[in-house]
Amino acid sequence: MAASFDLYRLLVEEVREARRARRELSNVFMTMNLAGVGALGFLSKDDVGMSPALLGWCCVALVLTCIIWRLSNAYYTGMLATKYEIIYEVENDLGLGINPLQREWGGLPRKGLMKWFSFERAMPMLFIVGYVVFMAYQTTMADVQQMFDAFFQPAREIFGNLTRG
Repeated sequence: MAASFDLYRLLVEEVREARRARRELSNVFMTMNLAGVGALGFLSKDDVGMSPALLGWCCVALVLTCIIWRLSNAYYTGMLATKYEIIYEVENDLGLGINPLQREWGGLPRKGLMKWFSFERAMPMLFIVGYVVFMAYQTTMADVQQMFDAFFQPAREIFGNLTRG
């Protein structure tokens, strides 16, 4: 019984550590995005004269950062769900007559909007929406065309040289 209880404590500690790691990772991504917002604000000032293409590629990089953030959150959510399932099995197998983690999890609001719009799920999406709105406000269609032309120019040169040679 004592060994089983020690295993239970170890599993609970692992969940605590995984939750801490997820929180720290979210803090890193939040900091990166806030720095990105500051950089976009600085680069978009009128007197700096930055190219809209640079702003566009910065936004693309920040959007990709948000996608990685969201995927990381999904990974940790799945990992924690698995860890909790194992803990629930141990709680049931110990035969203590109590199951505190199962009861706690059952009492949390996990239905409706709370399930889909938690802070960790919402923040990457809100940043992405902000970057899209920023780009829509900062650029014209001519700027977008210039950005894509600059992006595809090296490929055109390579394929042009291949067809000539």
